[in-house]
Amino acid sequence: KAVELFINRSDLVKRFGEIRKVAIDPQNNCADITILLHGEENETKLKAYYFFEDTPRGTEIVFNKVTSDRIMIAEGADWWFQNHTLRRELPKAAGLFAKILF
Repeated sequence: KAVELFINRSDLVKRFGEIRKVAIDPQNNCADITILLHGEENETKLKAYYFFEDTPRGTEIVFNKVTSDRIMIAEGADWWFQNHTLRRELPKAAGLFAKILF
């Protein structure tokens, strides 16, 4: 749920479109995301890879890779993730729960 909550509340994702569906694969630490991009008629599928990291402030969820079958999106994501990650601190209980499950 922590992963899904992060995706659904992400201002970055909302900036480009509307999230239609999120399916979490905890075995492979990835999320399949279906998004309808602004101005488009067809949905786009993304796969976002994540991990959990302990910091002095608590546990953070970190997304470090996004893939897509759409070349422009895949290339843009590859370029951006060379120097960036998406990360958010999880509430204390959610961070502990996420580490136990994943």
